[in-house]
Amino acid sequence: MDAKQLAKEREQIYLDLFTNKIPKRFPVEDGLSWNYLIEYAGEDLMLTQFTCTKEKAIEIAEKGMEILRGDRMFPLGGLNPISLMFQKSRQSVMSSSGMIQHPEVEYMYEDEYDDFIKNPYDFVLERIIPRCNPAYAQGEVLRSFAFARYLLSAYEKAKEYAASREYIREKYGLHAPPPGSGAHQYVPFDFLADHCRGFSKIHIDIKRQPEKVLEALEALVPFCMWTGENKVQSPLGSNLLPTHMGPYLNMRDFEKFYWPTFEKVVHLTAARGQTMLIFLENDWTRFLDYLQELPAGTRLFMEYGDPKKFKEKLGKKMVLAGFYPITLLRTGTKQQCIDKAKELIDILAPGGNYYFCFDKTALRLSDVNPENYVAVMEYVLENSYYDNAGEPASSIKREDTIKNYTYPEFKSKYVIDFDEYIKDYPPVDPRIEPFMREGYLKYSDMLFLRIPHAM
Repeated sequence: MDAKQLAKEREQIYLDLFTNKIPKRFPVEDGLSWNYLIEYAGEDLMLTQFTCTKEKAIEIAEKGMEILRGDRMFPLGGLNPISLMFQKSRQSVMSSSGMIQHPEVEYMYEDEYDDFIKNPYDFVLERIIPRCNPAYAQGEVLRSFAFARYLLSAYEKAKEYAASREYIREKYGLHAPPPGSGAHQYVPFDFLADHCRGFSKIHIDIKRQPEKVLEALEALVPFCMWTGENKVQSPLGSNLLPTHMGPYLNMRDFEKFYWPTFEKVVHLTAARGQTMLIFLENDWTRFLDYLQELPAGTRLFMEYGDPKKFKEKLGKKMVLAGFYPITLLRTGTKQQCIDKAKELIDILAPGGNYYFCFDKTALRLSDVNPENYVAVMEYVLENSYYDNAGEPASSIKREDTIKNYTYPEFKSKYVIDFDEYIKDYPPVDPRIEPFMREGYLKYSDMLFLRIPHAM
C-alpha cells in the first residue's frame, strides 16, 4: 500500500472511531517523545535542541521510523531554548541533562485574588507573564526587544519543524487532523494552580480563602473558552485538555473546586461543536461517576486506573485510550510486554470506542527497550481488527448529552477589534480596508495564540 492509500485508510479509521462507528481496526499511536527520538538517532539532546534544522529533524525522524509503527503523526519538535533564553524563562528551564523542566514557582500572590478576578487575562499579561519571564520586566524598551526576539526565534524554529513534520507525514502516510481543528484548552483549577499559585499554595488557599478561589475559577471560564477557540470544525480534530490537580484533592474539595468549572468548560466546548481530548493524569478511577456526566464522544486518555471499571462505566459513551504502562517496556521481558497489550485489548477494544496508546510518552532513550517497543506495537497492529466494522459503537446521541451552560463574554482591554483599532488610523482609500482587516486579524491571531505558551 502506497503512502496516499495508507493515509486514506488511517483517516477513515479515525473518522469512524470519532463518529460512533466501529472502524475496520482501532487506531494505534506511538509513545516516543521527540527527545527520545533525538537520542535514538545518536544525537546530543542538549545541543540538538539549539541547532536542529529542517534537514536534521527529517534525518532524526527517518531514523525513528525504524521503530515507530503508529497511525498518527508522532511528536516532531519541541520547545525552542533560544526563545526561552530571550524570555529568561522561569517556567521552562533546561537542566544539565538537556531536559526542559517546569519547576514549581509562585507567580500570583495570596493577596492578589481580587485583581485576578476582575480580569484574569489582563492579570496574566500584566503580572504573571513578566514574573514567569524576567526579560519582560526590564522596562518598555527592553521588553519590546525581548518579546520581538522571542517571537521571531519561536516562529523560525516552528516553521522548520512544521516543514519537517509535513515531509514525514506525507512520505509515510501518517494521519494528522486538519489544520485549525484543534486547540490547547485549560481546566480553570489547573490553570490557577499550575500557572498562578503553585501546587502547595493552592491547597492553602482553598482552606484559608475558599470563596476567592471559587470566584477566580468562575472568572477563568471565559478565558479558558477563548483560548480553546478553533477555526475549523472537524470530527478529526479535538481540543487537548490536560488535567493535573484533580487526583490530589479529596472528594469534597474535588466536588467543590475542581469539577464544576471543569465540567462547564467541556460542555460549553461541546455545545459549539468541538470534542475534547482529555488527558487524565494520575488515577481518576474514584471520579468515574463524574466522568459519566461529560458529553458522549469525549475522548479520555488515561494514565493510571482500573481499565475494567472505565470500560464498564464509560465504554459505551466515551472514546477510551491509555493505561499501558510504558515503564514495562524497560523492565519487562518481550512476552510480558506483549501479554500486557493483549490484556488491555481484550478489556478495552470490544464494542469499539477505543484506540491504543501508552499511559505517557518515553522521554529518554533509557526509558524504553526498543525491541520491546516494536514487539508491542506490531502485536497490537496485528490484533486491532474488528469483524463487525461499520456497526454503531453506541446508541447514545451526543447532542442529547450536552448540558446547557452559559458564561460571560470574554473581554480584555488588550484584545481590540479591527474597527476600534483603525479609528485613529483609518484607511486612506476604501479599497485597501479589506487588506488591512485581513492582515490585522491574521497577525493578531498569531500573536494571541502564542501568549499562553509564553508563560
